[in-house]
Amino acid sequence: FDGPVDSIWIESMNTVLDDNKKLCLNSGAIIHLTDRMTMMFEVEDLQEASPATVSRCGMVYMDPSNIGFYNMFKSWCFTIPKGFKEKKTFIPRLDKLYK
Repeated sequence: FDGPVDSIWIESMNTVLDDNKKLCLNSGAIIHLTDRMTMMFEVEDLQEASPATVSRCGMVYMDPSNIGFYNMFKSWCFTIPKGFKEKKTFIPRLDKLYK
């Protein structure tokens, strides 16, 4: 989820965020999340979130200056297959292209 927290939908997420890990849909259907599943929210702010919701979430703050294409590119460089990394000009050329 991306954007500001809306008090209506975030409060509906409380059952997912607590130990029950059940997502209750408006249709009445219930989806059980397994222990290996996780919910992740990327929100603009927490102005509309209740203390109960905030206490159920782990928070990670990312400064806007650290987010951007070049930082994602540098992170991607760590996933490049070994064969490409052995070519000593490959990554420097890409790096120069995106700076």
